Amino acid sequence: MNRVYLGIDLGTSSVKALCRYMNGECEKTKVNYDDISPDGWYKAVIKAVSELDTSEVAAVGLSSQVGTYIVNGADVISWNDSPGDEELKTIKSKYSKEIFIKETAMPHPDIKSYPIPRLKYIQRKYGDGAEVCQPKDLIGKMLTGGYATDKYSWRGLAHTESGKYSKTFLETVGQPKLPPIIGFTDKLGEITASASKLSGIPEKTPVYTGLNDYFSSLVGMGITNVRDMFDITGTSEHLGIIENGLNADTALVSGPYIDHYVHYGVTASSGASLSFGMDNFGLDDIGLSKSVISSAPIFLPYLNGERAPVFDGDARGVFFGIDSKCGRENLAYAVLEGVAFSVFHIYERLGAPSADKITVSGGASMNKTLNTLKAELFDMTVITLEESDTSALGAAMIAAVGEGEYPDICEAAKEFCVYGESFTPTGNLNELLHKRFNVYKKLYPVLKDMYKKYKEVQL
Repeated sequence: MNRVYLGIDLGTSSVKALCRYMNGECEKTKVNYDDISPDGWYKAVIKAVSELDTSEVAAVGLSSQVGTYIVNGADVISWNDSPGDEELKTIKSKYSKEIFIKETAMPHPDIKSYPIPRLKYIQRKYGDGAEVCQPKDLIGKMLTGGYATDKYSWRGLAHTESGKYSKTFLETVGQPKLPPIIGFTDKLGEITASASKLSGIPEKTPVYTGLNDYFSSLVGMGITNVRDMFDITGTSEHLGIIENGLNADTALVSGPYIDHYVHYGVTASSGASLSFGMDNFGLDDIGLSKSVISSAPIFLPYLNGERAPVFDGDARGVFFGIDSKCGRENLAYAVLEGVAFSVFHIYERLGAPSADKITVSGGASMNKTLNTLKAELFDMTVITLEESDTSALGAAMIAAVGEGEYPDICEAAKEFCVYGESFTPTGNLNELLHKRFNVYKKLYPVLKDMYKKYKEVQL
């Protein structure tokens, strides 16, 4: 029997639904949100799922963006909204790294969308005891009537080894009403009659809790072993590696991930930069000759500010070194190079760990020029996957494991995760790229104060 598992992934601007058949075939769809709200998300989920044949779906797995919070069932604070800066500074000055590790099994990163700073802001605006959840929690409730979350979606507040919220930090943020935590392969509930009528998913189909979109993507990439290195492209870009233990002294993010630990950094503007480059210059068929590169300016891809490794929301994009020889192809190349440099900058901050390859996923993993550039820069083979929508695929894998199709995620990955094209470094551009990268990483410190002055003169 060709059983079907459905993965639903709620991203920043759209929902993706993917049916994965046991013969290896995939059918998927994507629907943009009409508005960013619980109703807007649910309508998009129903529309996306309705476009697929879900009549034989055996189980459903969920995935969604995190750092986005719904307050009292209505108000949405998105992961990329501004609140949280002052609250982040306050909690990091008040509590030591050792306290965070004791209470949450990880140091607190310099990310304001993590639960504690955002819940502190919610406490200030809404008072104590507000009801707060994240998109996956709410959509799961709408589909099944069941209400629960997983420990990884609340990293930074939940202890990701014990699977319980920190009592200390719950008191700090005013005792909000949060969803109960269950295992990510645990059954959340079953599709209700009303959800079945709207979506076409058979009534009483089991739905499994799932993971945040980042961890779900790692699952869908088959990133399960120590020294697996990954690059998840998208609105933001995650570059990291699986390690044996916690890295307590990192300036990036380190914390538990299934049976191991994940150490990584996240950019803020990779997706926006690639969209900017495509809209203005076109990013297809860009040559990687030394003549194209040597006439290209250096591009800082900080269009919407930057997270790792500079953590500056005021930073903005810069072309540096434009001369009279610079044309469309040089500018297009510079955008691709700047995005590659931004993740290589994270790689340096990770300590330049050794790995056999880098597995890439997401929409930008289909850009061959960018993959070639990364292979040359990192001096590692870059490997794509046949299925690039790995968060939705990971959610489908979780449903299959929950149903007992596989004993665990590692075994499911052996069949679900299929490698695509690989890009092997030649070494011909490595020296030139590293010379240019050395200019790139010196530009931000020089411009840091100017970004604030530029902000003051904007209308």
